[in-house]
Amino acid sequence: ILSQALPEVFDRFEEAAARVKKQDLEALMTTDNLRGLTQVFTDLSLVRDQGGQPVFNTEEGPLAEVLARIENRTSYGEVATGRFLADEFAKQPFGWDFDVVRIFVVSLLRAGKLEATSQSQVIDSAVSLEARNTFGNNNLFRQASFRPRKDETTMEDWADAAQAFESVFGKQMSDISSSAAVAGNIREALGAMEPAIEEAHALLRDHGLPGSEILRTAIDQMRVIRGGKADNAVQTFNASHKELKEAIKRSKELTQVLTEPRLEDGRRARKALNELWPFLGGEPDLADGLEDQASKLADLMQKETFFKDLAAIDQHARALEEDYRERHRAAAAARAEAYQAAVEQLHSTPGWPDLEEGQQQQLQGSLAALAKVEVPESVAIPQMRSDKDACTGRLSSAIQKLHEIVDGNRIEPVAASSYFAGGIETEEQLEQALGGLRDRCLELIAAGKKVLVQ
Repeated sequence: ILSQALPEVFDRFEEAAARVKKQDLEALMTTDNLRGLTQVFTDLSLVRDQGGQPVFNTEEGPLAEVLARIENRTSYGEVATGRFLADEFAKQPFGWDFDVVRIFVVSLLRAGKLEATSQSQVIDSAVSLEARNTFGNNNLFRQASFRPRKDETTMEDWADAAQAFESVFGKQMSDISSSAAVAGNIREALGAMEPAIEEAHALLRDHGLPGSEILRTAIDQMRVIRGGKADNAVQTFNASHKELKEAIKRSKELTQVLTEPRLEDGRRARKALNELWPFLGGEPDLADGLEDQASKLADLMQKETFFKDLAAIDQHARALEEDYRERHRAAAAARAEAYQAAVEQLHSTPGWPDLEEGQQQQLQGSLAALAKVEVPESVAIPQMRSDKDACTGRLSSAIQKLHEIVDGNRIEPVAASSYFAGGIETEEQLEQALGGLRDRCLELIAAGKKVLVQ
């Protein structure tokens, strides 16, 4: 069905219609020459013949399309990450698979058309150890960023950097006479901002809040700019200045907004969503609108701009908390009522006054412990409901032990329910069941037993 439907939904699906395997990616990053590549590269027309030698076909087809997307995005100063590329080519008119997109990107890297940045390292060779570690890992590929490869910068690049510099830092660059001068200005300005971004990143990471990946990417770009060659620093800044500007702005907002009380609100919201809602969502008498509030809370807690909606997050979390607390109080009260009645019934059982105080405490201990109305929130509602259901059985057990203490081995319990198994539908069945119970009791009495009907 998919083989028929996908080409109709995605007009360019056929350009990447292949099942990429692990060995295909490994061959791309390990073979000495392109003759050692697997069949998938031929099937997708990624390699062509040039003067008797195989070369990557980067002038047309899927490789040209991927390269154009990267060039277009970085020309606006936006980072082209693996995640962006995978998401972009999953849309219409492409519908390309993640593994296929990865093969395309790494092919461009091996063709010398791209440079990658991963974990603050620049990767310019697809057959390097860094490349194998990065692109063989799905998450690291998504986090890596890519830009067109250019060995040297020009005055035009320096002018672009000066314009981007003013946009990011709100001031003019003092010297654009060389790549070294431009890179020096950029490094100095970013150096003053990097500690704040690292602090904001640690804040999000340590508290499990969304958006840390954006700051992590910006930090990687900063470290590449700070540690690489001048030309590389200029190119990296030009290709990522919008993300750097956003990271600087966001880090300031985060450190101002995420005070300790707000962080505590965030912890409460996560608890409400991850611990309370899974229980509340299964309740049959859920209040109107509560499911909608849980859905909105989940959406807000996943957004990278969550810190702009802290008031709404708090409101939705409180709604879940209040509903849970009400149910917790009700369950605690119902359990306490059942066990208070059980303790009273135990006290009124014949023989209770004849017990020693230690014996009384031992018998009523488990019942009295659950007869309290005040219950910590750490005690789960299902546990309290289960305790309530078990109250009758626990009371019967306590009464039986009481009679055993008072009457010794004379006690013989009889389960009345066993005589009514299958239910009663006629008067004849009722008489038969009662007769069977009566006969059993008489038999035990005749044997000198004291019958305890349960």
